[in-house]
Amino acid sequence: MVRLSALVCTLLPLAVYGRPTHKKVHHHHRGHHNSTTTATTCALPSTYQWSSTGPLATPQSGWVSLKDFTSVIYNGKHLVYASTVDSSGQRYGSMNFGTFSDWSNMAQASQNAMSFTAVAPSLIYFAPKNVWVTSYEWCNAPFCYMTSNDPTNANGWSSPQPLFSGSLPNGDGPIDPTLIGDGKNMYLFFAGDNGSIYRASMPYSDFPGNFGTAYEVVMSDTRSNLFEAVEVYSVQGQNQYLMIVEAMGQNGRFFRSFTATSLDGQWTPQAATESAPFAGKANSGATWTDDISSGDLVRANPDQTKTIDPCNLQLLYQGRDPASNGQPYNALPYRPGVLTLKH
Repeated sequence: MVRLSALVCTLLPLAVYGRPTHKKVHHHHRGHHNSTTTATTCALPSTYQWSSTGPLATPQSGWVSLKDFTSVIYNGKHLVYASTVDSSGQRYGSMNFGTFSDWSNMAQASQNAMSFTAVAPSLIYFAPKNVWVTSYEWCNAPFCYMTSNDPTNANGWSSPQPLFSGSLPNGDGPIDPTLIGDGKNMYLFFAGDNGSIYRASMPYSDFPGNFGTAYEVVMSDTRSNLFEAVEVYSVQGQNQYLMIVEAMGQNGRFFRSFTATSLDGQWTPQAATESAPFAGKANSGATWTDDISSGDLVRANPDQTKTIDPCNLQLLYQGRDPASNGQPYNALPYRPGVLTLKH
């Protein structure tokens, strides 16, 4: 976004990308070699407590911030794309990091500018057609997508194609697109910085492609409560989906969470207050930032199911030094950090 979204996951061989079929198998990740062990799957907690890293990387010369992260595990290593803002605080760009094995190595990873601007990127592997897809905003349509066979190459993507051609009422602009599939349909969820979350859909057979102009309102609330950076995931071993949405709080940006049993269904608040959020100053454990903003959860694999493992839950987020309070939004010095759920 001008505020956007991203995350991590585990690499499974391409032949088996998809939702796990055995409830007693879970796959360990966090940047190490995969191992498979017999273990009971975990439900989402009703309340969340996290521990946090400090800032994990500093923008290269010419950039003031790294933000709107999207992340997968690729060949056993973290692959992260992000938005950038230049030192003037005016010009957005996009980039990826060279792959790295552990979050502690992120600072040493190369920072690779993209030759075009793909703001608020969201990366998935679309297994039915064996293609990588990244969606983003601010292009020749409200949202665009590109495809690749090598997601590590920041400048190896196809030419942009329209992902969504609709418009919102009252002059609001669609922002922060994210994609997820349920085995039959692909869904596009997005925000508008206006208190609403929106949804569009298409059959797998038509994806990747243009969702067109039609959409529906999934939820509405105040602008502060449903602001931006929506992400949606399937919960491993459960008949459940998780949505997180960034809110503007009294003590900084934070994430609210909602659950549903189908992607085309109704969403129920889960951890949805500033005092007991999904992730925010109240429960992040972070001492370097008040904002827990524009993040992506660790996925069990990079495919279109966006599967997360509650037994090993991590959130890659953007944070900033509170001393930067009062600066224009686009000049805020956002950095990546990672939260790990406490059990």
